[in-house]
Amino acid sequence: MTGRSHLLVGAFTSYCAMRWQILTPDIASFFTALIGSLLPDIDTERSMMGARMKWLSRPVARLCGHRGLTHSAVLWVAVAVLCRALFGGDVLAGPLGGLLLGVASHICVDLPTGGCQLFGPLSRSRVSVWPYVKTGGVGEVCLLVPTLALLGWFGWNAMPLHSEHDLHPHAHQRLHVPFSGDMALPS
Repeated sequence: MTGRSHLLVGAFTSYCAMRWQILTPDIASFFTALIGSLLPDIDTERSMMGARMKWLSRPVARLCGHRGLTHSAVLWVAVAVLCRALFGGDVLAGPLGGLLLGVASHICVDLPTGGCQLFGPLSRSRVSVWPYVKTGGVGEVCLLVPTLALLGWFGWNAMPLHSEHDLHPHAHQRLHVPFSGDMALPS
């Protein structure tokens, strides 16, 4: 997928997570989800993020290769488990959770476009799903549009996961954004 496609899927995924009360609906969680949706491609300087951070993408590319360790579900789950153990479960409901959710969305949509080393470093085999879609081609658009429609539908029709009590009471407060004033996010 292209960087724009990763950003769109990351934005829709974070919207769904906020509507389903998995992430707190704040601007920091949303932006870290967008950053996370680009982060795994730091392993190539041809990517949106890698082109802006060549000083980092070149050594990562030499060390991991494209769609190697940075695209490993094992690595990112280990990061999530470690962060939860160190900082508690609520840390994954905020900006760090947004970052990891963005990374997960990136890895998921890369599976039909050549696959990833999903189980690296445990296995160097690439996991790919059918149908194969060429990055940047018509097939990507044909995959992207239904994915966004499905994510939009899930976000729009969200039902709270926890009806008895709200895990994130601050999620229903007004959000103050310096450049746009106050804005209320739907709950």
